[in-house]
Amino acid sequence: MNRILFTVLIYVFSLSFIYAEDDNIKKRQNAMQQVRESVKVLFPISKGKSDYDDFLVISMLEQMLDAAKPYASYFPNEQEVSPNTEAAETIWTDRSGFNNSVLKFVNDIEFALNAEPESLDDFKPMFSKITENCQSCHQVYRTK
Repeated sequence: MNRILFTVLIYVFSLSFIYAEDDNIKKRQNAMQQVRESVKVLFPISKGKSDYDDFLVISMLEQMLDAAKPYASYFPNEQEVSPNTEAAETIWTDRSGFNNSVLKFVNDIEFALNAEPESLDDFKPMFSKITENCQSCHQVYRTK
């Protein structure tokens, strides 16, 4: 009887780790979807293909910031083994580099928000820095 109870407890304990891992993956995917949606709005504005709207720009940057701030915390200390993620092994082998990349992304968004760009000329270089962060981080810390 004790052996069966012990086996069941180990099984339940293992499931809790699996669900926590899946929860973190979903949080990361939702955060990146939020960033992606903001970029879809901001990119045409930064290229002058859509009218510059400072309220819309600030709103989208705030949305990006909300998604980016907790992002690094969605990665557990131990490397995940899941087919449902594009997280590269380098997130765990270069954790400080990854955390610094996320922090730089957050800082550049905060810089743009604090600057409150009022024109395309003000916004364009700030948005360029933000999107460069996306590209450089994805090259190192994402598998595809």
